[in-house]
Amino acid sequence: MMNSHCTFRYTLLLLIGLFVACSDQFSGVLFKSQSPHERYQNQLSNAGLERSLLYRQWLQASMQSLTDPTMVTIPHQELAYIARDKPTAIGYAFMARRGERLLIDVSVNSKDSVQLFIDLFEAPPDTAIRPKRLVSADTATTITWDVRQDGQYLLRIQTELLAELSFRLQLTAEASLATPVIPSARQHIGSIFGDVRDGGRRKHEGIDIFAARHTPVVAATDGVVRVGNNRLGGKVVWLRAKDRPLNLYYAHLDSQLVISGQSVSGGDTLGFIGNTGNARTTPPHLHFGIYGRNGAIDPLPFLRPGKSKPPAISADTSRIGDTLRSTQPLLPDASPHIPLLVEATYRDGYRVVLPDSSKHFVAQKRVSPLSRLRPLRLTDGRYLYAQPDTTAARITELEAGLQTQIIAEYLDFLLVEGPVRGWVRR
Repeated sequence: MMNSHCTFRYTLLLLIGLFVACSDQFSGVLFKSQSPHERYQNQLSNAGLERSLLYRQWLQASMQSLTDPTMVTIPHQELAYIARDKPTAIGYAFMARRGERLLIDVSVNSKDSVQLFIDLFEAPPDTAIRPKRLVSADTATTITWDVRQDGQYLLRIQTELLAELSFRLQLTAEASLATPVIPSARQHIGSIFGDVRDGGRRKHEGIDIFAARHTPVVAATDGVVRVGNNRLGGKVVWLRAKDRPLNLYYAHLDSQLVISGQSVSGGDTLGFIGNTGNARTTPPHLHFGIYGRNGAIDPLPFLRPGKSKPPAISADTSRIGDTLRSTQPLLPDASPHIPLLVEATYRDGYRVVLPDSSKHFVAQKRVSPLSRLRPLRLTDGRYLYAQPDTTAARITELEAGLQTQIIAEYLDFLLVEGPVRGWVRR
């Protein structure tokens, strides 16, 4: 016999399925520009669930994950858990630079086949403005995105209703352009973007890659070239990228192997490293610049972002989804014995959710199992609440004289165990 949870989930899926079946003929028009997350939201609404508590909780979770995300730094790796009893969305905020290629990979572990919605947004400068959705995962759990401007970005991960799963997230950044010097050559970057030139009268609009004279320089992407010769750059090649509004600049070449108007593919040889132009007194090197609509751009994020190896997870990954207890205060003037729901583990600790729904990172060495702290004998009758809040649901009423065990504390409440687990006023 199916339990009530399974019956409800079956009914929910049936309602959604019936709506989708009836709307197949319109889906090409109605859902043309919608993300999988938006399509699922519309399915819930049109299945008659818009006024249900679960729907409102699911929608609220999706919005809150973007307004109050967890700040992370690329590269990032974590193992996270989403329970089925409460609709949850996890939001991440991080900084990225133009030219980096973001790689978002989510590996799901679930005994059921569930829908997982992965959406990448550009954070607005004003929190009153809705984030701009950039790309979403549809059938896959991997997103690749070339960052088009420096700034903050948001990632949201959310499941369908009543789904339970754990997942491993890897958020990394790699080069979006190939190296402009043949990869097999010994090379190093000796001058970076923004370095002062001519006594401060100008700044370096590129990077200098030093290598032996006559080392091949190659196309960093597909495009069309233009060759020339000028006082500063000497023998130069311009490469207009095929797939993006960028012009790549190769300067101080010893010689050029291409002609203006020629189409090239990534990896094709354009010329050879030298020291022509105003580099005659320096060792041979390639001055490599990138220009967009608004001028010079730092090439380094396009070539070597250095964000492809996330820190290893050393904390106990079996604890995700568990409730632990802090051993040190996490809030001002608060007890150190706060119960912590482990949402994710990364590096040497956990991202935990406090009873007030706030999230914190806690090192593994600063938490303990949710064991008994001390006994409590009630001197009077008290209500047992589901949450540390007198407006929360009352589980039962405990009689005076009852002997119970305190297992955690939070503000003016005690989490007790026996005869059932719940919160009582101090």
